[in-house]
Amino acid sequence: MPQKRPIPNHDPETSFVADMAPPTRTPPTDVRRALRLEVAFGCPVPGCGNPYLMWHHFDPPWSQRQHHDVAGMIALCAEHHAKADAGAFTKEQLREFKTAGASRSAPITGRFDWMRRDVLAVVGGSFFYETPIIIRHKGQPLIWFNRDASQMMLLNLRMLSGSGQPRLRLDDNFWLDLGQPTDFECPPNGRLIHGYYPNGDELRVEYFDVDSLAAVRNRWKHARTERWDVKLPITAIEVWFKVGGTEISFGPTHAVGPGYNIVQIGFASHCNVGIDLT
Repeated sequence: MPQKRPIPNHDPETSFVADMAPPTRTPPTDVRRALRLEVAFGCPVPGCGNPYLMWHHFDPPWSQRQHHDVAGMIALCAEHHAKADAGAFTKEQLREFKTAGASRSAPITGRFDWMRRDVLAVVGGSFFYETPIIIRHKGQPLIWFNRDASQMMLLNLRMLSGSGQPRLRLDDNFWLDLGQPTDFECPPNGRLIHGYYPNGDELRVEYFDVDSLAAVRNRWKHARTERWDVKLPITAIEVWFKVGGTEISFGPTHAVGPGYNIVQIGFASHCNVGIDLT
């Protein structure tokens, strides 16, 4: 059995030491993680809870001193970040948001805005086109799509876990629950969903636009596209997940679990279910 591949800690942005003068407003990975955790992974402005977070420097403002000091920063959604930059909130109000953020009882809210008529799912070393249920476990879908009245595919997520604790939940592109993650990453562009949990459960879903079969082969070297019948350009959804305390680990190029190992099983089109775990 090949060695299991860990889900990558995706960080496309360059990290900097916090006490050095950084050339951009993007904080280092550890600072972003601390700011997300501080507000329980949702915008802390009362009545908001949007999970698509940005990083606001307010004490002192970035224009006065370029810094990544967690004590003088706060995670806000794009709307409230723009308002904060314009002076909508005082320093005292922002500090109140920071203090109350971790104890905020309201769940994250908002809509996942990536919607397409067609998607290409990439998981378990396989490619699934026009397949509404990407992964199913013991008859229950874990990652699947429903079509709305405009025939757009709406994403639904349930995390497989042996913990018995609430986990990430998305219903028809609306956020319903996160549970209690140790970290949850969802940048403003919305293309990435990445959650970690104390027992080792992890889920990562990322969207990519691909305009040609050559682009597919460039990103996924194992793709054999000679006989693919796919409408291009198309949006691909790449899935990684791990179940804490078990061998179960799936990614774009591998699938590992108790008693089985699936690698590069190819391309499937117009199936009802992609991967069925029993």
